[in-house]
Amino acid sequence: MSLANSCALLLLFFLTLSLFITCSTAATTIGVTHTTVAVAADNVPLPKKVTTFLPSDISPPTEKYWSSRLPNTPLPKALRYLLQPGHYHSINREFANENVSAAVILRAYRIRYRISYKRDDKKSLNSALPDSTIFYQYDDLHPGKKMKVLFTESGTKVSFLPRQVAESIPFSSDKVPEILKYFKLEVNSKEAQVIREEIGGCEEPNMEGEEKYCATSLESLIDFSVERLGQNVRVLSTEAGEKQEYTVSAAVRMIGDHKAAVCHKMRYPYAVHYCHVIADTEVDEVPLVGADGTKVKAVTVCHLNTSAWSPDHIAFQVLKIKPGPAVCHFLDSDTLVWVPKKDKKMTP
Repeated sequence: MSLANSCALLLLFFLTLSLFITCSTAATTIGVTHTTVAVAADNVPLPKKVTTFLPSDISPPTEKYWSSRLPNTPLPKALRYLLQPGHYHSINREFANENVSAAVILRAYRIRYRISYKRDDKKSLNSALPDSTIFYQYDDLHPGKKMKVLFTESGTKVSFLPRQVAESIPFSSDKVPEILKYFKLEVNSKEAQVIREEIGGCEEPNMEGEEKYCATSLESLIDFSVERLGQNVRVLSTEAGEKQEYTVSAAVRMIGDHKAAVCHKMRYPYAVHYCHVIADTEVDEVPLVGADGTKVKAVTVCHLNTSAWSPDHIAFQVLKIKPGPAVCHFLDSDTLVWVPKKDKKMTP
């Protein structure tokens, strides 16, 4: 064998050996990495907050539908948060948590006026909200008036589901077992009880002069209000503010009279709003200055005729009056109020 052939064979041998060693090392490294990742994944606890239940081909709602239906109405901050990807989870199994039990009771009384006063409810309110202005009468607000106010909210950090997904999920009392199964909730859990209560409130009979609807998507929320008040509307919410003593700093400004739609954010696994249009309703904007100098533009609703309310409603207990006279209250910071603009003719 010639020297050239011997060198060629020797070179081929070393190339083959080098390739074998490189492949073996890579395989070993890949195996170790794979094992390490698998062990780490097993140790990661399942999140209580589920980011999304959405099919990959369905996108979350955006401002596009709002702009198409309400081109001259800015999207309020209270709704903008519910559309920001990643700001809130789409689905949340911790929606039943509340730090202040009285806030839950107060929201129920503000939303549903047929509800009757319970002795334990007033005890809870008095202990959690001492010396707070809960309800007030029509003539109580004037410059210089002082009051302690707590701007409560639903406490539910969830976002909207796409309409197609929301409408595929049952929402009725007779479907509660299916709803609990969908969200993997125990039948006797606190979350299950909250779901029953919230759906039950949606199914209560309407009061005289009231239309109500529970909107399970951004699109249905917009449709309900536009169909009743038109497209030429203002949509407002109360700015957040700490519980403290506030002083009415200027004259109260009426921004809507006779008819308004109020949409309260509900405690639910995803964004649902309890909306109702109530006749003989006045909406006012109240400029407040807190003891610490904080300025808040609070939105308040006055129900001018309370004769259809339950005589045992806590508002009458607090104000020491009987059904009939006007009763007012501030709106929660994540509640929306829709009022027709006065300067232009409404469009359906």
